[in-house]
Amino acid sequence: MKSKKLALLLSAAMVVSSLAGCGSSSSSANEASAPAADKTTAAATDNTTAAGPEEAEASAPITIDFWNSWTGPDGDTLVELVNKFNDENPWQITVNMDISSSFAEKLSTSLPTGDASPLILMGNGDRFKYQEYLLPINDVWTNTTLKEEDFNANSLDTGRIGEDLYSLPFQNSLYYMYWNKDLFEKAGLDPETPPQNFEEWTQMAAKITDPDSNVYGSGLFMAYGNQEMCLMQQKGGLAVEQQSDGKYKVNIEGNEGYKEYLEWMKALYTNGDNPQENEIDSMFKAGQIGIMVNGPWLAPGADESGVNFGMCKIFGQEPLGDVAGFFITSSATDEEKLACERFLQWWYQGNEGCAVEDTAVSTWSLKLGFPTTYVPTGECEAYKSNERLAALNLDDNSKDSIWITTSPEFKGWGDLVTVIGNMTQAVVFDTLIDEAMAQAQEDAEKAVTTYEGADALVQ
Repeated sequence: MKSKKLALLLSAAMVVSSLAGCGSSSSSANEASAPAADKTTAAATDNTTAAGPEEAEASAPITIDFWNSWTGPDGDTLVELVNKFNDENPWQITVNMDISSSFAEKLSTSLPTGDASPLILMGNGDRFKYQEYLLPINDVWTNTTLKEEDFNANSLDTGRIGEDLYSLPFQNSLYYMYWNKDLFEKAGLDPETPPQNFEEWTQMAAKITDPDSNVYGSGLFMAYGNQEMCLMQQKGGLAVEQQSDGKYKVNIEGNEGYKEYLEWMKALYTNGDNPQENEIDSMFKAGQIGIMVNGPWLAPGADESGVNFGMCKIFGQEPLGDVAGFFITSSATDEEKLACERFLQWWYQGNEGCAVEDTAVSTWSLKLGFPTTYVPTGECEAYKSNERLAALNLDDNSKDSIWITTSPEFKGWGDLVTVIGNMTQAVVFDTLIDEAMAQAQEDAEKAVTTYEGADALVQ
């Protein structure tokens, strides 16, 4: 009974985490955001061109709410940037930002009633879940000075539904390997050489683990479907694959690569080299984890904690993950929508004359280490000369995509992340691997038929 209750709690936590687009929820930053203000709206004189500083007088003061779940250390940087916008934008716009771990619940209750914030930030894969409450932003290219060709095309496409654009890419939420160099050195390992394969991970983890110091060589999250898939997929391929006829095939039950991964993962727990806890981020920042997988959002907190760590692509493979994006909800008035688009213009371009490296989008990459989706940022010297970004950046920036299915149009990808997390957690709690894989196959097939229809499933 205890394990079932824990499974439910961890699954619920994982669903919230997948919406956040970041792996940490250690702090809340909403107290530093702009103060709440009465919502005042007035139409701008011209909605067809971007409003530069010379047009600021044409805009009456307006406040827009902005909700998201960036509750980790990266959320502190988001607060700083939003406050900077409030201080310097020429349109008399105030962004009242609320960062909350209950973001998903707030959306679910407020979108149907029209009471959601005009601007939100979430993973692009969730656009299907909320589609009827999101506004297309095809006019962002005419309402602002932003140019479509300045965005990585693949990243931008993950924000489309059909021909309509619903979001602009905020960050590549990609996954990398982290390792603690001090723990490597203490264990007699080369601190500059992380594991290159699963076997080396196992060997190094065993040398690092020190029960007396509460130090573990491995830091897998037992129910974090995002992390598990980044590793599992290297052995067994995609969990769901779209066929040439458009149908979807689920590849879990009987997948020998997945079975090998689950056996490898289970052994790390059984050997005592991986903690049965769900606070792996906090443990890494406390210097208690040798090797783990997570996104760039972990790096600021680890830096702040003084951890001597390295980051690299997982076993040399191109990083996988989702793209998080800015969305405008159907709760927005026409005036609020234009204010949101002006905020987006500022985010990528700053005020007139702003250097590329000083824009918010560039600051996000340069300070936090997120590979950019914005071409001008990627081409600026400060970005190209950044050692951490050079180690993490995509060799081909067209490859960033949803990582569990061949099609970013598959509406049930979020459910699949939960399915994978439930499967790995069940194995840790001693469910037979074949049994856990069979259940995951059944659950994944249900996701396909639920979101795509019974005829979309390859039997």
